[in-house]
Amino acid sequence: MFKYFSRSCNNCFKFTQRRLLSNPIPTTTSAAIRPKNIPKKKIGAQKLRRADPKFQNESTSYILSLLNENNRDDEKTKTLESHLSIVTSVTVGDSINFDKFIDESEKKYNIEVIVPEEVMNITISPTSNLMVLSNGTLVGWNLTEEEIVKRYLPNFINSIISKFNEYESEEIDWIELKQLPEQPLHNGNSYLHGEILVVQGLNLNKRLLDMAAFAIGLSRSTRLSILENQLEEFLTLTRNNSEILSQGKRITSTEHELLRITGRLFLLRGKLNLYSELIDTPDLYWSEPDLEKIYNSVSKILDINSRISIMNRKLDYATEEQRAFLSVLNEKKSTRLEWIIILLIMIEVGFECFHFYEKYEERNSNSEK
Repeated sequence: MFKYFSRSCNNCFKFTQRRLLSNPIPTTTSAAIRPKNIPKKKIGAQKLRRADPKFQNESTSYILSLLNENNRDDEKTKTLESHLSIVTSVTVGDSINFDKFIDESEKKYNIEVIVPEEVMNITISPTSNLMVLSNGTLVGWNLTEEEIVKRYLPNFINSIISKFNEYESEEIDWIELKQLPEQPLHNGNSYLHGEILVVQGLNLNKRLLDMAAFAIGLSRSTRLSILENQLEEFLTLTRNNSEILSQGKRITSTEHELLRITGRLFLLRGKLNLYSELIDTPDLYWSEPDLEKIYNSVSKILDINSRISIMNRKLDYATEEQRAFLSVLNEKKSTRLEWIIILLIMIEVGFECFHFYEKYEERNSNSEK
């Protein structure tokens, strides 16, 4: 309880810090799988907003000075808020079939391939983009979760493989700088400033590629949240058996039910460690170190590695728990078989005693004659 209480206090502090837009400090929060009674963490954007067009004429140097300034007055804070927009990641399924997606959407939208077989981009407006990831995630730049799910998702719903009934989303603030000062930060490459994504560059294609790297990194959080929720459901199911054992009572679950849960736990572990790139660095970043920095920075601020480690430990416990339950049922079955064998032996002994009695009576009758 103390761990979750400290996590909630930490999140409240960070929320207040973001609302005041003080100098962001790149720290990580307490890494724990979210219980159902604690709201899902929203990084950065706590209120929906888009960059105000009337501030677009301000110089990039002035915007950067606002971004990096330690102390801001109310006017400067509002000015910086006017430049910040949101990027929203929504995981809707296990994966997306790009062939079906193109067939369904090419007549409605202008589709552009950013990363072959991994990321496609739809230009919604000059300031809004929807990136479709093959891992089953939609990332909207200057789009809210409601807009993504209600306005755009129905247009290519048939291309989603293993669609989820409940979606997971994550939001974070971002800002786009199309012009750079004479000595740009990070050599003109996009970067993560505290909890704000800064996409910068003179080349549109380069900015889109940087946005794709941010999108893939952000999608790890929502995909991991789906697995975390599934694991919490399993732990809720198995808790009843643990409580029954602690009271010295018999387990009511059957062997078939326990084997089914064990199989689903192994499948969940496979989705986390084997059948996805949640624990691996995508192949694209082996040859693009700048994009790898973007990907790793987003993963770090969202506590991806810590959450994966904790989830693996919980899976270890859940799997061992199911094995213990199966062992109890096997012992119960073995005891039943032993009693059946004892009963059969007793019946056999009874028959032998009866045969012995018959022979004894027959022998006595013969002797009397």
